[in-house]
Amino acid sequence: TPPLPLSHSCSLHTHSSHQLFSRFLGSKSRCQFRKMASVQRVQDPESISYLRQQEATEIDEILMGPLGFSVDQLMELAGLSVATAIAEVYKSSEHSRVLAICGPGNNGGDGLVAARHLYHFGYRPYICYPKRTPKPLYNGLVTQLESLSVPFLSVEDLPKDLLDSFDILIDAMFGFSFHGTPRPPFDDLIRRLVDLTNPDMNPRRSPAIVSVDIPSGWHVEEGDLSGDGIKPDMLVSLTAPKLCAKMFSGQHHFLGGRFVPPSIVDKFKLKLPAYPDRSMCVRIGKPPKVDISALRENYISPELLEDQVEADPVDQFQKWFDDAVAAGLKEPNAMSLSTAGSDRKLSSRMVLLKGFDKDGFVWYTNYGSRKARQISENPHAALLFYWDALNRQVRVEGPVEKVSEAESEQYFHSRPWGNQIGAVASNQSSVIPDRQVIVKEYKELEGKYSAGSLIPKPKNWGGYRLKPEVFEFWQGQQSRLHDRLRYTSKDSDGRTAWKIDRLAP
Repeated sequence: TPPLPLSHSCSLHTHSSHQLFSRFLGSKSRCQFRKMASVQRVQDPESISYLRQQEATEIDEILMGPLGFSVDQLMELAGLSVATAIAEVYKSSEHSRVLAICGPGNNGGDGLVAARHLYHFGYRPYICYPKRTPKPLYNGLVTQLESLSVPFLSVEDLPKDLLDSFDILIDAMFGFSFHGTPRPPFDDLIRRLVDLTNPDMNPRRSPAIVSVDIPSGWHVEEGDLSGDGIKPDMLVSLTAPKLCAKMFSGQHHFLGGRFVPPSIVDKFKLKLPAYPDRSMCVRIGKPPKVDISALRENYISPELLEDQVEADPVDQFQKWFDDAVAAGLKEPNAMSLSTAGSDRKLSSRMVLLKGFDKDGFVWYTNYGSRKARQISENPHAALLFYWDALNRQVRVEGPVEKVSEAESEQYFHSRPWGNQIGAVASNQSSVIPDRQVIVKEYKELEGKYSAGSLIPKPKNWGGYRLKPEVFEFWQGQQSRLHDRLRYTSKDSDGRTAWKIDRLAP
């Protein structure tokens, strides 16, 4: 298949200054570098409505009639849903080469739109569009893709072995309104997709096949009548699943097209799943089976070079922390705190960083907690910050001491009123019979201090400060060739100096 222009690939490896990476965050962190915060809900297939062909047709007529939707609006939303579903399952770092096989109707238009969005998501799309529709809408979609230098391949130009050339095949040939038997060249294209999923004809691992709305060649209500039709790995139903989707046996079934108004839901008595957060798709059916040993990321990041980092690791941490905040990450101050007592048994937990400077990293807790007891026996600890969307982590190690009582008092009264009540109510890490015990204590304290009187800081509550002796800045890279820069402290003439070493990944 033809190579894609360099402008389509991520080529930021030669730049790693703080200013450039901040700009890099602005364009990338909201797509492939920033992971979706919402968790995909899994909907029971039996609790969802499935449409017959007549119902699906009638809904489209209402959407494009009384409700004022245009074909291009619905096509744009459908294509975006397909692209989003693909991105939810198939990472661009591992499944970048996408061939969209598009038919002459609206289903093919959905495939063209999906390909355009996938390009902007970081994939490398190619288009096979053998029977082009001579309408302005479709001509416009072709022009948009050509302006991105997305290659169009004729049926004759397609490689004989699709397996070696593509990672994902989008089946966008025929939708629910198609009747009859597919004619050339689509009959042969469908056969090629079928052969890819036949273990007798193709024992090797096949590209993932993604069907738009219904698998091409299936009956919209009765499914794969012959039994030897396309067996896609993913089905992206649009508006609502069609009746044939009940026969889908692939691993990933998504619903897309987040535009159905209440009037249609009421008229057709539709039961549709709720879309999570801002997502354009929602998973239907059982969660996919995962081979844990195969889970891995091929990170794409700017290089972390010795001559481009700060001499003082606290300054370098400040820059990376600022990047995490700018990327909109949830709780960028969350850190894993590891401690060990005199018995040398380690324990870790997530806590929140509440301040840092040249003197160290500060957090607050109950002095009767397990971590506090371990620190009293062994006043050394390790911190770990992990910023997944930026492919970064920072390790900090050193001795720990309590902050002053005045500092703890000031921070305690800066906390929300409810958090102060919670700290007083909880004897952290102690065994309690049930949740109601702590809830009852909290409510009693709420009543006691409801008049606005000052809540006294518990004597056994306060802060700790870890004074860093070792830092490690880790930046994920491709093929596991990660960057690791370690800072170690050494005293020189009464001042702390830092030595920087590169560690093998």
